[in-house]
Amino acid sequence: MNLCIIGCGNMGLIYSHYFTQQQIVKKENLLLIEKNEARRKELQTKNIATIELPVGKGIENCDIILLAVKPQDFESLVLDLKGRLNKKCVVISIMAGVTINYLQQALSTLYVVRAMPNAPAMYGTGMTVFCCSKEMQEEQKLIVTKLLGVTGKIVETKQEEMLNAVTAISGSGPAYFFYLAKQMINEAMELGIDEETAELMVRQTLLGAGVMLDKSDKTCSDLIKTVASRGGTTEAALNVFEENKMPEIISQALQSATKRSFELSKQ
Repeated sequence: MNLCIIGCGNMGLIYSHYFTQQQIVKKENLLLIEKNEARRKELQTKNIATIELPVGKGIENCDIILLAVKPQDFESLVLDLKGRLNKKCVVISIMAGVTINYLQQALSTLYVVRAMPNAPAMYGTGMTVFCCSKEMQEEQKLIVTKLLGVTGKIVETKQEEMLNAVTAISGSGPAYFFYLAKQMINEAMELGIDEETAELMVRQTLLGAGVMLDKSDKTCSDLIKTVASRGGTTEAALNVFEENKMPEIISQALQSATKRSFELSKQ
């Protein structure tokens, strides 16, 4: 299998690392295309793949092309790619907001996958939701599933419009978690705990809670009850969340992020 990754920023590098590390793609069959000269030179020192200027030789021979560029940079690639892909080539896009139909028309290709990974992919604990064009064949889907699964858990959706909500929840979700951690650390310091201890406490507390959520067969509501006793400290904090309409705030935030994803979409 010949595979090309266009765009070697964070996510592009993550995929190239896992593809070669897990021996899904041999380095001689992996083509990396990067327009940034400094990054291109850095990639050459790693000796993980063939490096080309955008868009160099080898595109015509690729079975899979992974588009890992920013959506605003895609337009400049279209003229270089259109008409050069082989008829069975599968295009996997991790560009937020760029629809399957748009990619099919722009690249003159039928086999397109739109995927939304998230930042924890760099540690193999990511969440990726993907949607395939209706023309995709089963053997192609199996290959895509194997490729996208290298960074964590994956889910396929048949409803492409759901990817806007996915972007708001799992795509942006890690930032919400980091925001909560930041506020807890700041408040711990306000309460007299030194910064180093505050960092350690909050990081380990949230890490442990995440493990509990992942490993337990209990619902979130049940897990809350295992920590919150009637009249205790946890209940006092949870009451403040409710009094200040935390559920409504979270709802508004996620709806706002989803709306913005729709606004940024290229149809």
